[in-house]
Amino acid sequence: MTFSVTSRVFSLGDFHFDSGETLGNTQLAYETYGTLAPDASNAVLLFHALTGSHHAHGHNENLPEAGSFWQPENYDGWWDSMIGPGKPLDTERLFIVCANFLGSCYGSSGPASIAPDGEPWGSRFPLVTANDQARAQARLLESLGIERFSVVGPSVGGMLTLALTHLYPERVKRVILIGVSDAPPIEHKLSVFEQITAIELDAKYRAGRYPLSDPPRRGLALARIISHKLFLYQRGLEKRARRGICEDNELLTWYRPTRNTESYMIHQGTKFAKRFDANAYIRIVNMWASFDLPALTGEPSVAAVFARYAQYKIPFLIYSIDTDCCFTPRVISQFHRRLLKAGVNSTYICIHSRKGHDSFLLEPELYDAGIRTMLSETSC
Repeated sequence: MTFSVTSRVFSLGDFHFDSGETLGNTQLAYETYGTLAPDASNAVLLFHALTGSHHAHGHNENLPEAGSFWQPENYDGWWDSMIGPGKPLDTERLFIVCANFLGSCYGSSGPASIAPDGEPWGSRFPLVTANDQARAQARLLESLGIERFSVVGPSVGGMLTLALTHLYPERVKRVILIGVSDAPPIEHKLSVFEQITAIELDAKYRAGRYPLSDPPRRGLALARIISHKLFLYQRGLEKRARRGICEDNELLTWYRPTRNTESYMIHQGTKFAKRFDANAYIRIVNMWASFDLPALTGEPSVAAVFARYAQYKIPFLIYSIDTDCCFTPRVISQFHRRLLKAGVNSTYICIHSRKGHDSFLLEPELYDAGIRTMLSETSC
């Protein structure tokens, strides 16, 4: 039986970004699953990953705020196997809230939203920081009557979790992070610049003022190809890509792929370019590459940020994936050890997988036991 859900939109009113800009009538799309306890003690905030959405559970074919970006691959919740009755994020016991990032294109205000002049905001939309996301989602929880909550953050959602936990340590009960550390490695920052450049060099980008009916899909597809290899277990890519040669593609002109891996990457890039906005992509990947805890928090060092977590006795559960090229186990285990050194109650688990960074989306059963245990108390 298909469980249908409906997205809702929360109005933030005038929202002040870290950049100093203010946007009026700012919207935040979100979904909730389960029933909030009378004392609001069972709330869990779930952050989505880089280009995901707030639609984490159930089936939703209708998201008018997203327009044509809402494609069939978005219809089923991205964490269905983790959310629901009796699952680790148990909707019979927990109340889960998942909101779309500001600057995205799935219902929250972003570059594809219409500005007061009747045109899409485009490149005029403010750059977004992790603090902006944290403040917006904290206001959403307040509107729902939620004062304290646990947080689950996979991938870039984990970085937003760290920012939110520093801003509101008195409100955070516990933290679960998957495939992320406290800083993007230099190869990520360089890759993000390559991706933004790929979009900029598409003639249809037009300095970010393109009509939504004629977007820079080739540039966005190339950006996705550049990034996608970081999310895969590259040594297993040839087996995963055995789907035949793609004869029909919208990305290349005269060159025709001769290897399955080429066809696979073209397929991933062109598919993504139909479901996401190029300006929104720039906002989100820039937020990722710019993540800097001391700069965001005003603390003198990362150790001082961690000491704040310890002061409020917030327990952490951290997962790494042994084939992750995005955030390697070495990087994440070092992050875990620095938390311990600062006095944080941190538990570390390394998942064995052949799926790379995206394992948490493709093999959620591997994360079942740890998450279930972390959220097992009556008041999560």
